[in-house]
Amino acid sequence: PAIQRMVRLMENEALKVQLVNTSEDDDTVFSFLGGVAPDMVTLMDRDGSVTEVWKPRGLPATYLIDPQGQIRYQVLGGREWDQPEYLAFLKALIKSTSASTKSKH
Repeated sequence: PAIQRMVRLMENEALKVQLVNTSEDDDTVFSFLGGVAPDMVTLMDRDGSVTEVWKPRGLPATYLIDPQGQIRYQVLGGREWDQPEYLAFLKALIKSTSASTKSKH
């Protein structure tokens, strides 16, 4: 999948990727991910608290969250995150987040 390739391409960046499952049970999720993304960190939203806070309007949804926990970007639907335009976007977002964090200190 594109997210896995993006993680490998961005391994030297200040980026942490975690998958959040909001609907399937553990066995379903981990059976699927074992085949396509075995090394991805997957969090289970068992009580719906993440869904309640983020309020996705559809799935899949992608949220980019800064170190302070603020949503910096969100998008519905799949994306080819390993493509040059998305990698450049992510690097620019990381840079702007890093600069704004430094200016607050």
